[in-house]
Amino acid sequence: MRFRLRQFSRHRLLRRSLSWIGTLLGIVWALPLTIVGLLFALPVLAWRGHAQFIRGHTAALLVRGPFADAVLSRHPFGAMTAMALGHVIIAEQQGLSSRVLMHELAHVRQAERWGIAFPFAYLASSAWAGIRGRDAYWHNRFEIAARKAEKH
Repeated sequence: MRFRLRQFSRHRLLRRSLSWIGTLLGIVWALPLTIVGLLFALPVLAWRGHAQFIRGHTAALLVRGPFADAVLSRHPFGAMTAMALGHVIIAEQQGLSSRVLMHELAHVRQAERWGIAFPFAYLASSAWAGIRGRDAYWHNRFEIAARKAEKH
């Protein structure tokens, strides 16, 4: 039985189909966060911004423009080069490195896994780090995982 299962799982079409189903389920699960991201993307696009579809281990919409630059530089948690909201990545116009993109795509995958609970889990992880006397960003388990993803 195990041998048949292994042969079955090696079938290319099956793997591809399961991958698409997994991606679709992740998109649906993270949809509330993605809607917030799309609402944020509208003014970015309206103010001379542009969008690009990214497809790798997961799908994401990359949005950049002057409005994104202004908001990201004045973010309440400090200036940043990019941020992910569901399947939407808001990024600076210039200088988006592949490392930063991989970092943000890791957050997209986290949103796929956690769904609407992701922002709350993220904040709880930051709070837990702060309670233990550690930096709320650098010791946040989601940020640690995203930094690890940058290197692969």
